[in-house]
Amino acid sequence: MKAPRRPGFPISADRMNQWIGDFAGYRINISEGRVERWLQGFRPRHRDIAARVLDAVEFVSHEQIAAAYRTALARLPGWHLDASRRAGKWRFVPFSVSAGESGDSMLHAFRLANRLNRRRYDPLFIGKRDLPGEQLTADDSVVFVDDFAGTGKQAVDAWNEALEELLPGQPSAYLVLVATSAQARKRISEETGLTVVPQHVLGDSDNIFHDRCTRFSPQDKETIREYCRRADQVNPAGYGQCGFVIVLSHNCPNNSIAILHAFNDRWEGLFRRHD
Repeated sequence: MKAPRRPGFPISADRMNQWIGDFAGYRINISEGRVERWLQGFRPRHRDIAARVLDAVEFVSHEQIAAAYRTALARLPGWHLDASRRAGKWRFVPFSVSAGESGDSMLHAFRLANRLNRRRYDPLFIGKRDLPGEQLTADDSVVFVDDFAGTGKQAVDAWNEALEELLPGQPSAYLVLVATSAQARKRISEETGLTVVPQHVLGDSDNIFHDRCTRFSPQDKETIREYCRRADQVNPAGYGQCGFVIVLSHNCPNNSIAILHAFNDRWEGLFRRHD
């Protein structure tokens, strides 16, 4: 979470331009008009708090995602771009429960970021259903790629329901992520055979409603929670009550607070998750 401006700081043209510049590249264009409509969803006396929430948003750009994937692959033991210098067989797999989820698009971004888009690298990239045929052993490595883990539930469920059975040879299994919560990383590490390799790790201080978050006063937090309840009565603090204010350039995680992404007849989030 970024440090917001002090309370009472003017919502000026410069501040507006800062937001628009910071959020450039989001899947839906974040224009001045969209920001103004979002701010108008708050009562006039609460727009200062809303503006400070926008200040605090941690926006991860396309360039930062690519850099995260390059760093992650470079950290994996035994990997080398030159096949003759790799340790064992390597396979890269989208971490998706069903077709069309984020893992599919993130694997493509991972491939481009690591200069693996030439045809000679095609055999490295496979789907989950192809894993048994690869006959991977303990000398090999499989790298699952996704963008974000907020609670770790999806990863744990996927491992227990299918992934573990697809890897009978017990290769080294990694889950490369752009970001994760410390809670999710711990849960995945303890309950699966996956080693989590993230670039950004979010802790309690990144949960806007947690006592360890000192960016906002208790009164501010209650006001923010009130609007989050209006935006989403079921998950006002985001799925898993994570309370994050992180936004990835291709989509806003549902673990972020509802006022950022909810879209319904009561609320129009600035970072809509769906068209």
